[in-house]
Amino acid sequence: MSDGIGKFLLSSLGKKLIMGATGLMLVGFLIAHLLGNLSIYGDVEGGSSFIAYANKLHDLGPLLIAMEVGLVALFGIHIWMALKITAENRAARPQGYAYNNNFGKSTPASRSMPYTGIAILGLLIMHLIHFRFMKGIAAPEAAELHERVIDVMKNPLWASLYVLLAVLIGVHLMHGFRSAFQSIGVNHPRLNGLFKRIGVVLAILLALGFASFPIVAIVAWRNM
Repeated sequence: MSDGIGKFLLSSLGKKLIMGATGLMLVGFLIAHLLGNLSIYGDVEGGSSFIAYANKLHDLGPLLIAMEVGLVALFGIHIWMALKITAENRAARPQGYAYNNNFGKSTPASRSMPYTGIAILGLLIMHLIHFRFMKGIAAPEAAELHERVIDVMKNPLWASLYVLLAVLIGVHLMHGFRSAFQSIGVNHPRLNGLFKRIGVVLAILLALGFASFPIVAIVAWRNM
């Protein structure tokens, strides 16, 4: 039984299932992460809303660490499966990305998936350094984290990179969201169009939401 499951997960279909499932879970994380970070707009100067949100996370204690480890595992598995499938597909036949695109013609978003994925990974490492590990391994206190967000986001260089990260996330999701459903076996003519539209709307909203922080910081927070 376990051998059969292991062989399936290591098969082409199994790898696509894992990549699609982890991708959708990461989309859920992005939505939750954006909603939480939007609390910074509640009281920018005092930071009470954002500090309250950060304190709730810190109060989770060991559970927060477990969630962070799980998130790293999700990213690692998703990236590893994407690299494996892409390599296997390219070895079998020239193809732009790991997913078989049954939704229509190839698009710039679908062709750029490996490259946007790699770029997102690099910028996420930058994000972790800024807001998790800048002053050591310990997570910053909530008030310190609020000040750090303001300082980083109003720096023109970092602001530009965070806008780029937001755009890349949007481009990646533009194709990745609908393809994730195909990878887990949900592929129906009546649903494909719906997934495509949801993916486009979700990609735009997430991109605009994450880009809003550096843009607002540059425009309105420069003197804080």
